Amino acid sequence: MSVEVIKDKIFQFLSSGEPEVMAIKGEWGVGKTFSWKKFLKDASSKDKINLERYSYVSLFGINSLEAFKYSIFENVVKREIIGTEASIETFKKNTSSLIESFGRQSFNLLKGAPIVKSFSPAIETISFLSLNNTLICIDDLERKGKGLEIKDVLGLVSLLKEQKKCKVVLLLNDGEDGLEDYEKYREKVIDIELAFAPDPEECSSIAYSDENPNYSRLRELTTSLGIRNIRILKKIERLVTLSLPLTEGFEPEITDQVIHSLVLYAWSYFCSNSNEDIPTLEFITSKGYTLLGIGNEEVSEQHNKWQTTLQAYGYQLTDGLDLLLAEAVKTGYFVEEDFKEKASNKNQEVVASKSEGSFSEAWRLYHDTFNDNSDEVINGLYESFKENCKYITPLNLNGTVSLFRELGEEDKATEIIDIYIESRKDETELFNMKENNVFGDIRDQEVIDKFNDIYNKSVTTETAKQVLDRIAGQSGWNQSDEVVLANTPIDDYYHLFKTEVGRHLSSFVTTCLKFGQFGNASDQQKEIAYRATEALRKIASESEINKRRVKKFGVNLEDA
Repeated sequence: MSVEVIKDKIFQFLSSGEPEVMAIKGEWGVGKTFSWKKFLKDASSKDKINLERYSYVSLFGINSLEAFKYSIFENVVKREIIGTEASIETFKKNTSSLIESFGRQSFNLLKGAPIVKSFSPAIETISFLSLNNTLICIDDLERKGKGLEIKDVLGLVSLLKEQKKCKVVLLLNDGEDGLEDYEKYREKVIDIELAFAPDPEECSSIAYSDENPNYSRLRELTTSLGIRNIRILKKIERLVTLSLPLTEGFEPEITDQVIHSLVLYAWSYFCSNSNEDIPTLEFITSKGYTLLGIGNEEVSEQHNKWQTTLQAYGYQLTDGLDLLLAEAVKTGYFVEEDFKEKASNKNQEVVASKSEGSFSEAWRLYHDTFNDNSDEVINGLYESFKENCKYITPLNLNGTVSLFRELGEEDKATEIIDIYIESRKDETELFNMKENNVFGDIRDQEVIDKFNDIYNKSVTTETAKQVLDRIAGQSGWNQSDEVVLANTPIDDYYHLFKTEVGRHLSSFVTTCLKFGQFGNASDQQKEIAYRATEALRKIASESEINKRRVKKFGVNLEDA
């Protein structure tokens, strides 16, 4: 049943004064509650609600029939403020009206005294009597407390209809456990049962209005992935709303990438655990040029299906901005400074891609044909690379190098690596493999070795003493600090430890040694600990007193 048909049926139900019970059933998360509230507010604005009062009650955690009855009463609002949540003010008005109806002396309440539920148990007893001619929505039937039986809920619903002349709407999840009594008694209680099963396009229309110009793109993308869960659609909306102000001033392609990636990542992160056909977020963000058919990586049948899904969605490469977006999906927020830095870098690439003879245009020779044109592809990429390497990321370099090697162009592969390094040798952090190759997408060994070499040479301007002065006793350090310490000769450590006096000496030694004690210590960290240990062993061999001084740091001297 389409959403429009559902809406029409609900409007007919609301506009009639006839006591009736309507049930709206559908899968969890498809927007039953969201749609009911939206349609109700719409009907109210068009004056299509016949009854004067409305109460919305969630049965979640309600453990008794009396608590259920009272919850209906305390959530009553007037028809004209439908869309506003019940509050202490609406509760006071309801209770005041109840007192006026039955007489204040009956309750022994002081004039003007605060009316509080716990102060007057009598209110609980008689509040249900006031629920005449009320529109009531009962949600979360399957999540009721253990002390409340569904048959009792349905019995009360029947009473509300027959004796109190109410109109009652039940919202429940189809296929949930524990609804056997509903199926058993439904024919006796339910007058209308609607199957709420919107398709992805209808769900996106429910979740996203036409007010925002970017929402048409959102609807297009979420529909293409088949997202029907309203909660996830609203999570995506929130992330997009947070991110779009940060894209101002950049090319339109940046905005589109942000929306495109956020939709995909949210779908993956929130849905892949329950559906093995949906690629995991880790899989998506760890894939580089393998999605373009470059590389000889063995791919499982499941991963092949995932790659087909990503190709159908138009997703090809994960870049630095994408990684930041993926993190935001997990955390729920953006760090503005980091976002703008990544977006600015990507924006430079976009601007460059629009120029004549751009690197992106050269790649079209690979993507857009099945012609046997490997020479044309190689030459086009080679010439364009030399012109545009300022705007090419290390990941794009790796992909180009991999393609050249697979097409038998080893010399050109080496040449473009050297061109890249020479052109960008002043950008030290560009060659930091620990920061720029978190997911291991850069796999060409020549790229890795040359990047490591240029980075190590560029950051070893500090001495080990200068680094240790900064990081000793601290919980954090930079990759460049590790590079300096790992490349400090054993003799330099020996000299540093011998000449340093005072409290700094102990912190210097322990800082160096702890690098080798990490459970997942890298080869570089192990090298720091090794070199410091060898220097200490040399010191220990010089005298009995130094032997004891070194032993207190836990250094094994048996082989010294």
